[in-house]
Amino acid sequence: MRGTKLVLAALCLAAIFGMTSMANAQGVKFLGVGSSAMFQTFSVAAFNDLCIPAGGAAHCHHYSVKGKATSGNNFAQIFDSRGGSGQIPVEGGNLFITWNDGTTPATIWAYLSVDTIVGNRAFFAVPRAQLQVDSSVTTTAGQNLVSSILFDDGAGNPVSDSASLPAAVLSAVQTTFTAAGSDVRPEDAKFENNRVLLNYDPLKGAGLGYNQSTANCTPNATFPTLIGCAILSAIPGGAAAHPVQYNIKGKDPFNTTLTVPAYTVINVGAVPEVVLFNGTNASGLGALDGSNNPQFKNIEHFTLASLVNGTIGRAGDLDVGLAGNTTPLTTWLREPLSGTMTEFEFSIPRSLILLTKFPKIASQEAGVDMSLPNTNPLSLAGPGGSVRKRGIGNGEVTNGVSGVGGVLNTADSVAYAFFSYGNVAKFTAASKIFYATVDGVDPFNSVYGPYTFQGTNYTPGQLPICNAPCGDGAGGGPAAGTSFPNVRNGSYKIWNIVRIITDKTGVNLTNTQALVAAAQAEVSHKVPDFVPYVCTDTTGKCAGEPGLRVFRSHYAIAAIAAKPSNGNTGEPVEAGGDVDGAAFTFQADHDYFTDTGLQLVNFRD
Repeated sequence: MRGTKLVLAALCLAAIFGMTSMANAQGVKFLGVGSSAMFQTFSVAAFNDLCIPAGGAAHCHHYSVKGKATSGNNFAQIFDSRGGSGQIPVEGGNLFITWNDGTTPATIWAYLSVDTIVGNRAFFAVPRAQLQVDSSVTTTAGQNLVSSILFDDGAGNPVSDSASLPAAVLSAVQTTFTAAGSDVRPEDAKFENNRVLLNYDPLKGAGLGYNQSTANCTPNATFPTLIGCAILSAIPGGAAAHPVQYNIKGKDPFNTTLTVPAYTVINVGAVPEVVLFNGTNASGLGALDGSNNPQFKNIEHFTLASLVNGTIGRAGDLDVGLAGNTTPLTTWLREPLSGTMTEFEFSIPRSLILLTKFPKIASQEAGVDMSLPNTNPLSLAGPGGSVRKRGIGNGEVTNGVSGVGGVLNTADSVAYAFFSYGNVAKFTAASKIFYATVDGVDPFNSVYGPYTFQGTNYTPGQLPICNAPCGDGAGGGPAAGTSFPNVRNGSYKIWNIVRIITDKTGVNLTNTQALVAAAQAEVSHKVPDFVPYVCTDTTGKCAGEPGLRVFRSHYAIAAIAAKPSNGNTGEPVEAGGDVDGAAFTFQADHDYFTDTGLQLVNFRD
């Protein structure tokens, strides 16, 4: 368990929570929790657009921190009080805080990055989960988790993290979360959480068995069906994720007299997941073709599914150009509480056709039987000396922990991650971390091949580095409305919409809407990490950034409560699952309704 000392101090912090409820109402504008996909952009938007206009650059500050203090406590974590103190393990994460001391009280915007499904749980829990921050931050310098060049003091100058967090701000942010960032819809997150906590199903993968007492796992004895076993990282010093039950509608499963408040979902933007590989071994995945570029360029989705479920595992299995190459691979997988894993799971190994034809292997969790060794932490041997390993969080599968693990530090390894320029910042040309297309479709260029980005020539498969600003064509970055062209047209297979979940009405909704609008504008101008969901062109004609013009179909999920139709108009509202839903362009949708004469229902809102 992480942050044990803070859990033991929960009774003391309860007094703090009581004292800061008024501070939260007056000073904390936004306290989000969840997906890392929005961490950078929300940080920048809160500082540049919402903080500085409130009181001037001299009064605006930001601070970020991750990991553990010298005491061994998490710097920042989720505290879920349901079931009584210490029953639900805490969840550490990466924290940013922006505040303006030019107002009284200070206005504060903050976000804690954790697994998507953990963030959903923290928001939907009744009572809602709270942020805990270790007091050592008042004497600890910020870690600059977001590049200082993205923050603008109003005069074009970069701004670094503050030397410490003021005690008043520390006190104010230790309160309940107001929103959850999510890579998947609430219905998909709830479905996957249920799957994690269902009995192990070796035939269809419908249950992953993290609720069962085995040699590798002892669930919570008091709440055996509500608090599951920790999901562990295979990297020494890595993190853990904790499956805990919650509801998105009706009564809370721990507190059955308490009703889950009504919520709404705000779509932020679309992001692709990228298949990454380490090409440092010239005799393995680093083998070159006749043009001196990586031979491994593309992976078909069936081959990719076979890799992550452990059916194949040699370099020669991935590409015909590597046929006969027996170099064993390391495949890095995410934990099943991750929105990244959920999107990948249902787009690739658990896609409809594979689930129908090959249910026993239609999952990254194939073979993960908690009663067997090397399954938690996941370190399962595969064909020819290959191995599948698990990392907790995007950083572990990409960069590892303290120089160990992850695709960055493991030759002949393969991983997947939601793309952002921050996520790939450490992958320089020297690191030889490349990306592959999926089914021949490039995740962020029109076609796979050499390209120029901000005046730098990149070889095929090399990941671009953004020297901000690189939006709106700045410095040779993508022109407005052109980022991720194959996400915009729906042809790339592994993508999804990142969104924010918040209260259906009230001040939390108002403040979240303001932050989302600022983030969508910033991502267009500063660092194009995602395709904004809406038009951000200030001309009113959407001639520059038109926003996302493609959407995924939705579908009902058995046993998962969805939102009903609008009681006033009878129109359906956006609800149900959408991971790997069929991609439709808005134009095709309009054409269909024009041809049939049916009334067009706008699911964009």
